[in-house]
Amino acid sequence: MARTDEFLMALDEGMLAYFREMTDEMTDEMVTRFGIPRAEAVERINRPYAGR
Repeated sequence: MARTDEFLMALDEGMLAYFREMTDEMTDEMVTRFGIPRAEAVERINRPYAGR
């Protein structure tokens, strides 16, 4: 398990790939519907893990 610059929680390679895929899909939807950039999508995923 390792932490990345992108996500706050420690992820193995499989989970890192999953989170990146999920973020890419969420970003496409958020940009299309709400104009939210990828950086904000990642921040929203990280929010529950801050300080852990």
